[in-house]
Amino acid sequence: MNKENAKKFQTICNGARAIILALLLSFIYVGLSSAQELPEIHGILRGKFEYQPDLGAGRFEVRNARLSASGKLPLRSEYKLEVDLCDESSIKMKDAWLRVNPVSSLRLTIGQQRMPFTIDAHRNPSVQYFANRSFIAKQVGDMRDVGFQAGYDIVGGDGGRKLLSIDAGIFNGSNLDNQKTAWFKSPGYSVRLQWFPVEGLAIIPSVQHQQIAERKASYTSFDFGAYYEKRGWHLEAEYLHKHYANSAFSNCNAVDAMVIYKQKLHSDKSLVESISCLGRYDWMQDHSSGKSGFEKDADGNATSALALTDAERHRMTLGATFSIRNPYFPTDLRVNYEKYWYPHGGAKESEQDKLVCELMIRF
Repeated sequence: MNKENAKKFQTICNGARAIILALLLSFIYVGLSSAQELPEIHGILRGKFEYQPDLGAGRFEVRNARLSASGKLPLRSEYKLEVDLCDESSIKMKDAWLRVNPVSSLRLTIGQQRMPFTIDAHRNPSVQYFANRSFIAKQVGDMRDVGFQAGYDIVGGDGGRKLLSIDAGIFNGSNLDNQKTAWFKSPGYSVRLQWFPVEGLAIIPSVQHQQIAERKASYTSFDFGAYYEKRGWHLEAEYLHKHYANSAFSNCNAVDAMVIYKQKLHSDKSLVESISCLGRYDWMQDHSSGKSGFEKDADGNATSALALTDAERHRMTLGATFSIRNPYFPTDLRVNYEKYWYPHGGAKESEQDKLVCELMIRF
C-alpha cells in the first residue's frame, strides 16, 4: 500500500472510530436509562486561533472535542467513560473506570484514569484557567494509566466541610496504549494528599513513580503546591522535582505560579456574566518523557542516557477570560499572550511567543 492510499485508509479508520465511539455512548445512554438512573452526558469543545509574531504566521486548531458519560449503578457503584475526538488531531480514550463506594467517604476505582498527582495536571480542560496548560500540567506531570486507586475523605467542622482527602493507587506503568503486554514486576504508583486547614485554602503534596522508555528507565516525582480562593481571587503556586533512576537524565525541576481575579457583572442584560484577569509564570528545566528512548553514540548504538524531549524554558502568560451568559452551554472566550525565554535554545515551532484566542463551550 503506497503512502497516499495508506493516508486515505487512516482517514477512513479515524472517521469510523469516531462514529463507533459516538454510537457506543448513545447505546450506553439508552441501555442504562431503562434500568438505572439516567447517565450524565457531558462535553467540551475548544477551538482556538494562535498567532506567532516571530514566524509571522497563525493557525486554527480544535484542541479538544470531548464526550463523557457517567452515572450511578446498584450496590453503591458508579462509572465513567470519556473520549476526546480531537486531542492534538487524534482520537484518544481518556477515562474508562468503574468505582465502588462501600461507605460514602471511601472510593475504590479500577480502570483507566488520571494518576492522583499535582494540582494543575489534575484539572480537566473544562476547568482550566488558561488557553494552554502549564509546563507541569502538560510536559512534566501529566500522566494517565490503567490501575487501581483508593480514595478517602475526612469531613468535619462547620457545615460538614471537607478537611482532608487522600488518593493513592498502583498502575501498570507507562503502558497505556498496550494493556495486553503491560505485565509488571514493579508497578507505577501515585499518592496525593489534599489538606484544607481553613476555608478557601488547600495544601497539596503528592508523589508519583513510573517506568518509561519501554521499562528500561524510571523516575520518581515529588510535587508540593497550594492555592487560596476568596472574594474572586485565586492564588496558586506549585513546585515539582523529577528524579531519574540510575542517572538516566539530569533531574528536572519545574515551577508554576498564577494569579486570577474574577469579577462578576450583576446586570442580567449583559452578554458577559463575568470577566477574569489572569497572570502566570512557569518554568521547567531540560526534561525527558522517555518516549524518544535513549541517546545514541557515534556508532548509532543506544547509550544509558535518555534523549531530551523538552528544552529548558521560562514563560510569562497574561490574559483575560470573558464568561458568556448562557445557562445551558457555559461559554468562555479567552485571550492570552505568552512570552517564552529559552536559556540554551531548542525552541519548538509551537512553543514560542504567541497570541492565543480560544472559545470554549461546555455542556
